[in-house]
Amino acid sequence: MRRLYFGVFQLGTPPKQFTGCFDTGSSDTWVPSTSCVNPSCMTHNRYSTTASSTFNATTHPFEITYGTGAVAGSVAYETLTLGTGDSAIQVPHQGFGMVYDSSMDFLSASCDGLFGLGFPQLSNMRTLPAFFNMMTQGLLDAPTFSIYLNPDPSAEPAGEVQFGGMNNARFTGTVAWTPVVEKSYWTVSLTGAKVNGRSVVLQATTAIMDSGTTAILVSATDAAAIHAGIPGVAYDRQGGYYSITGGCDSLDSLPDIAFVVDGKTYSMPPVQWTQSMQGANGGATNQCISAIIPGGDDHSVILGDNFMRSWYTVYTYDIKTRTAYVGLAEAAAMSQ
Repeated sequence: MRRLYFGVFQLGTPPKQFTGCFDTGSSDTWVPSTSCVNPSCMTHNRYSTTASSTFNATTHPFEITYGTGAVAGSVAYETLTLGTGDSAIQVPHQGFGMVYDSSMDFLSASCDGLFGLGFPQLSNMRTLPAFFNMMTQGLLDAPTFSIYLNPDPSAEPAGEVQFGGMNNARFTGTVAWTPVVEKSYWTVSLTGAKVNGRSVVLQATTAIMDSGTTAILVSATDAAAIHAGIPGVAYDRQGGYYSITGGCDSLDSLPDIAFVVDGKTYSMPPVQWTQSMQGANGGATNQCISAIIPGGDDHSVILGDNFMRSWYTVYTYDIKTRTAYVGLAEAAAMSQ
């Protein structure tokens, strides 16, 4: 089971490479600093203020607490580079966080830092997120970025993030657009769910597209409504999740589950709305659980990576009208 999706970006002049978890559920970009000497920083690439000619310091500190983990440091500005060669995007004066202290939760993280793709209103550092900075500076062909997660979670490459447009090879059919109803997260209208075509009424009325969340988080009430009546699914009170009683070998007997976004139905097969449990040695087991997990609030569903492996997502913003949209299209199998 993948827990984090990450890609490569560069900071500084000359550029130094970092891996960042691309997160539509947050708006700040940060990397460990060479001033951070705790183990969770030392196991990752670290940024040096003396190694770059384009570094600009500030006196603004920041602290961010996530669902798991916390970081603290100071805000700085630097040249950010995405991609390589002729297709590279170079972003001058990009605000980012130099982390001086991070919790042990990040010790074994597969990425060095975070690359926030949320709205400016969500920025803890009060800096312009990279996507909005690129738009403001006119560096993109279109005010858009798109995310593809490979429907096969064990395959390589795991996916891609494209700035300035969409990759038509990564989806099938057409993109359906829905307006963003709250500009902090990429939040869209939610009108219910379906289980094997049967409508399920939910308390939640909005959905948040969050590439930084592995699973799909819903309220306890909505989780119970979605899983009610599905044969072979039982609530595990100790674990706080819904278990697939027949194990991972029984997924073919389970129904599709869909979320209805702005009146349109977006379905997931059982292989996408379930996930295998890890064994004591970190390997997969035959125990599977539902990836639709109680733990969200009553008003919003968080549609994380399990949902995005079925649906290619596109994010666009009109600077003139200050309107935003999320586009959804069925994710295609990656041929290369």
